[in-house]
Amino acid sequence: MPARLTFQRRGIVEGFFGPPWSMEHRAAIFEFGAKRGMNTYLYAPKDDPYHRERWREPYPEAGWSKLLNLFHLARERRIDFVYGFHPGKGLCFSAEEPITTLLTKAERFYEAGVRTFAVLFDDIPSRLEHTEDQKEFGGSLARAEAVWLEKILARQPAAWSDVEWWICPSYYTEDPLLARMFGTFEPSFLKTFVDHLPQSVACFWTGPSVVSKRITLAHVRKVAKRLKRRLILWDNYPVNDLSMSKEMHLSPLTGRGPRLPEKVYGYLNNPLLQESLSFIPLATCFDYAADPGGYDPEKSWQGVIEERFGKETILHWQAIREFCERISQSKDKNRPGLLPRQKRAALETARRYILDNRGRRWAEEFRPWLDLIEENLTRKND
Repeated sequence: MPARLTFQRRGIVEGFFGPPWSMEHRAAIFEFGAKRGMNTYLYAPKDDPYHRERWREPYPEAGWSKLLNLFHLARERRIDFVYGFHPGKGLCFSAEEPITTLLTKAERFYEAGVRTFAVLFDDIPSRLEHTEDQKEFGGSLARAEAVWLEKILARQPAAWSDVEWWICPSYYTEDPLLARMFGTFEPSFLKTFVDHLPQSVACFWTGPSVVSKRITLAHVRKVAKRLKRRLILWDNYPVNDLSMSKEMHLSPLTGRGPRLPEKVYGYLNNPLLQESLSFIPLATCFDYAADPGGYDPEKSWQGVIEERFGKETILHWQAIREFCERISQSKDKNRPGLLPRQKRAALETARRYILDNRGRRWAEEFRPWLDLIEENLTRKND
């Protein structure tokens, strides 16, 4: 019998904009995910100032103590804790100081036991910001990002032969949305990037879009051929930050090919901001990552609902899920279209179920969407 095809790296990238998860929830996710094959956690919350805006500064002792505890909790669950640096905004790539600063900060993590680091250049301007960089890199952001990693590897301590480095380039998908948000990228970005990136560095990609509905084997084959490096998918499902903040993604993961591990080294999901509700879609992501070929979305989804809320609640959660899907598909997120009459009775029952659970954390997190449910049920006609 052939061995089950799976990703070598499976887990979460906490990489969203918005309030970072609590340490208590991270610990709960480690326990929950480890039972489902999670083996990797990338710490990269955009709103942790010491990860992004103030990345040069060491963590204050209180914050450092909490991170150390989180690392030990991950290790107890055999989850690799990956620390992410986000130095890109305003960075002078040709200066020596930022490289020294990053390695000094990384050394503290290394001494604590961290062996994987990620340098993340996502969501920054598409052009170099400093005159010195324009001269040194010929105006190429792609070359600057790749060479920066090359310098880091060249200057890291000799004892760090067991360290793994990852990178997220600024051009992490061919989605035109990137250019609309951050400016036009150089036409040969990926080729230039690959020409200068050390072979050992693994590379992030989000799929055909920033938020990809489908990721096929044909797509990742094409990307892997161009990058010529180990490929890590940063899957922006079920995350609901920024323009998706009015959406609630409670459906099972779908649209990911069963044979992606043939060309993909790692598969990490960017999760919901809402902690208690995040367990629902993440369970399906973990199940897919652990066994892409045997993954059954509905079976996985019903399994986590039964586990966390009881078998008798499945119909309520199906109605909630369908309404949330309707919001995501609506142009006006504040006023999704009226449900058909046959669906309204099930949603009304689900509404009462939510109200009966007032005071529970998940129901409090769902409050904005409960308001939309109530508005929809009381509205007559558009």
